[in-house]
Amino acid sequence: NKNYIFSLIYKKIFELYLFYLFSKCQEDIKFNIFENVKSSSNINTNSSNLNYKQLYPNKLGPYLAGLIEGDGTIAVHESNSTVKKYRPMIIIVFKSADLPLAKYLCDLTQCGKVYIKPNRGYVLWQINDLVGVFKLICIINGYMRTPKNEVLHRAINWYNNYIIKNKNSKLPITNNILSLIYPINCLPLDDSAIDNNNWLSGFTDADGNFSINIHQRKNKNSSRVQPFFRIEVRQNYHRKDIITGENLSYFFIMSKIANYFGVNLYSRSRNINDKVFSSFIFMAVNQNSLEITINYFNKFPLLSSKYLDYLDWLKIVEIRKKSSQTSVYLDLATQTRKDFNKNRVTFSWKHLINCYIER
Repeated sequence: NKNYIFSLIYKKIFELYLFYLFSKCQEDIKFNIFENVKSSSNINTNSSNLNYKQLYPNKLGPYLAGLIEGDGTIAVHESNSTVKKYRPMIIIVFKSADLPLAKYLCDLTQCGKVYIKPNRGYVLWQINDLVGVFKLICIINGYMRTPKNEVLHRAINWYNNYIIKNKNSKLPITNNILSLIYPINCLPLDDSAIDNNNWLSGFTDADGNFSINIHQRKNKNSSRVQPFFRIEVRQNYHRKDIITGENLSYFFIMSKIANYFGVNLYSRSRNINDKVFSSFIFMAVNQNSLEITINYFNKFPLLSSKYLDYLDWLKIVEIRKKSSQTSVYLDLATQTRKDFNKNRVTFSWKHLINCYIER
């Protein structure tokens, strides 16, 4: 699939860019800390009374966890690393068309800044000040479902150690930071049912795809229109389990999602530029799995431009369900694909106004 290959290459380029970004960000950290302390002056600075998870809507945590586990990076410096030290940061990448969503989440959380990379085709929501990163960690802690939870735990441990090491500090800026953070526990993976919250909406905004395949024949009624929903992710996390030494796998979460939709989970490998990429993939294709897809995303709507793709996709699914003759909706399906997914040129962001995630 060309879209999947492109996403792999795209993410690899992004990872390389992060190495450059981490070192560059350190030049701005002191400024960002001062800015954050200043902007947080209206918050009760008694850390014993702070609970950032309670300050934000409860649907925000699962969504952001899914989004970060798909298209986000939590960076934590390792004590035994020879790389120049840096403080924890969170970076989430969006395609350029989703700039309004990046700004919306930045404004909603009051964390970080949005950077537009017009020549690279993406947008970054970047949080690198200590208090901002801590807020997001608190919001998503307990909602993660993938192996990326291990880096969240490393970030939490970094903050808990920072508090211990600096408890007797006489520096005003350090004391200001300490007044806005507090010790927290590393919560385990969220093992609740997939439809218990909107985590899958965030994960789908990152890695999901709604498609309409058309197999045309001379006779319109013998043509076939096949809508489906799928998620494809790499098989293994880039770090090993610190206890067993084995690769941390996405098999368990992908199996859980596939089971929820009542479909099989597949694995596949392919060679791209002399490298082997292995992935897990599931597809909701049959009528039962499509109904489950609709029920979930009507309950927990997407926030990115994929929401628009979902609405167009849904029209085809509903018409197809009512008619046994492909000729009834073939032209509509063909027309829909011209302004759909990567070909989309029409955008609306009304769904972010009074968004359900704020309630």
